[in-house]
Amino acid sequence: MADGSFASILTFVGTGIIVFIAIGYIAVDTAFGVSSGLQPKPSEPYLSYGLFTVYLVFPLVAIVIFMVMQTIIVVRFLAVRRPLLWLFCAFVCFAVAQALMFGASNKICTGSDGKIDGAFFATLLDTAAIVCIYGFWSTITVDDSEEYDDVYKY
Repeated sequence: MADGSFASILTFVGTGIIVFIAIGYIAVDTAFGVSSGLQPKPSEPYLSYGLFTVYLVFPLVAIVIFMVMQTIIVVRFLAVRRPLLWLFCAFVCFAVAQALMFGASNKICTGSDGKIDGAFFATLLDTAAIVCIYGFWSTITVDDSEEYDDVYKY
């Protein structure tokens, strides 16, 4: 379904809208108390299990599912191993980015007198992870751009 057809694009857009609405509702309900279901306790005003799940656990689960599915596809159907190196590098970049963001951010911020924190390095490493995913995608797809040489003459 990732062929660029209307059904494929509608699936991606529809899923994105559903996730956006769900996450938006959880965030608004937690912040403004639309209902009492997700509002933090007065004794722990900064502890919200709903937001923790939506912003940290859900993306982690999605990444693990993506990694497992892509590994199965590459090993079972493509019978190549080089793309797994790109996938592994993307996973390492993402894991180190999260460690810097949540584990070392305070030390980095203190050491730089508040000029930068872990988010700076996490952003760089997340960008590197995206580049690695592009490298992975590039190695598993067939380049058929020669077929369109006559079409795009300027």
